[in-house]
Amino acid sequence: MSGMKRRCGLAAASAVALLAMAACGGSAGGTSNSSDADGDGISIALSNGFVNGWRLTLIEKFEAEAEKLKAEGVVSDYTTVNAPGENSATEQATQIRSLMLEDPDVLMVIPASSTALVPAVEEACNAGITVIVLDADMDAPCATVVRNDYAKWGEESIKPALEAIGGKGNIVINRGVIGSQPEEEFHARQLEILKDYPEVEVAAEVKGFCDSGTAQKELVGVLGSLPEIGAVPGCIGGMGVVQAFQSAGREAPVVVFDTDGKSLRFWQDSGINNGSFATLTDPGQAVAAIYVALALVDGEELPDEVVLPLLQIDQSQLGYWLSELGPDDYAAYPWDRETVRAALDAVKAGEPAVAPQVG
Repeated sequence: MSGMKRRCGLAAASAVALLAMAACGGSAGGTSNSSDADGDGISIALSNGFVNGWRLTLIEKFEAEAEKLKAEGVVSDYTTVNAPGENSATEQATQIRSLMLEDPDVLMVIPASSTALVPAVEEACNAGITVIVLDADMDAPCATVVRNDYAKWGEESIKPALEAIGGKGNIVINRGVIGSQPEEEFHARQLEILKDYPEVEVAAEVKGFCDSGTAQKELVGVLGSLPEIGAVPGCIGGMGVVQAFQSAGREAPVVVFDTDGKSLRFWQDSGINNGSFATLTDPGQAVAAIYVALALVDGEELPDEVVLPLLQIDQSQLGYWLSELGPDDYAAYPWDRETVRAALDAVKAGEPAVAPQVG
């Protein structure tokens, strides 16, 4: 992909224009629309490949920001549609083409597949729509990708755990969504990190699929045959990992907790203080993407990819996040116009974007 690009298809839009998403409704396949057709702002449609707790937080953050910008006249209307089925690229492609009939100024896509949806994304670009791809990479030069760094996530999911156990001992690696592009980058970086820790032995891998319940079930099936385990690094699922060890009468290892309120509360209430931590991609990236879209609509040249910081929580930050989150809410950085501007300036200068301050 080229290093920089300029969006010219919406030259008539003003700098304050932005898109809009009509209330999400939170159910797969659901669509609802705002009907402010008289506004001077721009319209935005969000196509989501599937629904889980993290995605619902992303949608809620996006809706709240879009509604605020609508009140300011920046957004005219906004639509969110959750594709039916289980992460079906075919169904999401049909959904995207349906959204194109509404002629939004901006289309945001959280893709079920980074490859199968390229034709639908290119069709949207060719129709003069500014396209933002969220939470995935995609080889579609006409779109701008806003995401976190999956290799960095892999590093941050394992290195603190290895340091917490003193760089030696047995571990179990908790894999993510095997076969997905993010997980491939994630796991490849984990393996690179492990080369620097020759005294660490990988006793097993489990397919936790970034889900606490699945991680628990997978570990229950293998724990009886495993030696003493110091850490279970990988794709979150820490609460389920701890529960699996507890049910086996074994001491809890260092784990990677999810960043939702329920998991963080479990972490605090269980009294685990062994170097465990939480790290995950940031659902607040959807808010950042709104301001990326505004910049593109205004004709600003931006890199093809805007890579934002991961969400990381250590034990000292538990109190803050627990005061902010309900049980089903996921932690998200509080992106706004100013912090996204600073992030874009950094990315354009070839420097890492800095997360907004929390706490």
